[in-house]
Amino acid sequence: MLERSVQAAGEAMLTRRQLIAASAAVAVGVTAVAPIAAHAAAADPLLDAVAAFRSGMADYNANAPQDDAGANAYSLISWMPPHAVLANWTAPAATRAGAMAALRLAVDEEETGDSPLVGPMMRAALAYLEQEGAL
Repeated sequence: MLERSVQAAGEAMLTRRQLIAASAAVAVGVTAVAPIAAHAAAADPLLDAVAAFRSGMADYNANAPQDDAGANAYSLISWMPPHAVLANWTAPAATRAGAMAALRLAVDEEETGDSPLVGPMMRAALAYLEQEGAL
C-alpha cells in the first residue's frame, strides 16, 4: 500500500497514517474531558430557584414603592413567586453548590425570624448530603 502525504499548514508533510493517529489522539482527549465538563455544568433547579429569590429580593429592595399598597403589589411580581417555589420545595439539591446555596439561604432566613424557607432548604441540603454519602 502506498503512503500518501497530506499537505499540512506550514508546508509540513504528513502521511495518512500520521494524520489518522493524530486525529485519534485528539478524539480520545475530547471524550475524556466530556464527562468532566458535563459534571461541572450539571443543572441544579434549587440553585436556580435560590438565585431567582435573591434576585427578586434585590429588585424589591431597590425598586419597591414606599407606600404599603405599592410595596405589597411590587412584592407580588418580584420576590413572592420565587419565595413560594422555595417554601414548597421538596426535592434534594442536585449539586453541592445547590446544597450550599440552600444552607446559606436557610441561615439568612433564620436570622430574620420565623421564615417558612428554613425547613425546606435544610431538608434539601441534607438530602443531597445523604445521597452524596451513599455514592
